[in-house]
Amino acid sequence: MRQISVLMLLSIAFLFSTARADLLPDVENVQIDGQLLSWDAQEGATGYNILFNFRYYDTVRDAQSYTLREAGTYRVVAFNDSGDFGSDYPESVEYTPDNADESVSYDYRFPVVLVYKTCKNVGPGESCIAVCPNQHVTQFGFTRSIDFMSGGACSTSDIVEADAFISSRSYKCTVPTFSGEVVAQAICPVRR
Repeated sequence: MRQISVLMLLSIAFLFSTARADLLPDVENVQIDGQLLSWDAQEGATGYNILFNFRYYDTVRDAQSYTLREAGTYRVVAFNDSGDFGSDYPESVEYTPDNADESVSYDYRFPVVLVYKTCKNVGPGESCIAVCPNQHVTQFGFTRSIDFMSGGACSTSDIVEADAFISSRSYKCTVPTFSGEVVAQAICPVRR
């Protein structure tokens, strides 16, 4: 009986030791030209996750570029349909737009900051993303910290339905057909 227990324990350990996802190599040659983030194609990758300020932001398939709209730190992580991913700490690049992004507005209504991102001429499958900042300075000069997003909304200028996707800090509105304007809203509670 003891031999059977040992064999079962070894079999289970073997199964768990082989049931892991493989690590894809890091994406190379990540660079920014104007508003365009680009990288080299990764052999075996079927898509790329875009990380913004060290958190998931968006996904790209069948392309090696992404149009940036927010200032911050960007990273690109390859993945494939088998569930394999690249490293959690790939090469990063900083994006600082030439001028302030006028398409983002903030409305501070204690205890939340409402973030509105307005995107013009959004094509089929494209997204408009509202991101909660790490901190917000009120009109009275007080700095408020923001830890997460609690909800949001999408609106379009045309009779187009937008699909909403959320992460811990962003609200993404994706349209299936062209829309002249899409507004993504994120509701960001401030820390007391």
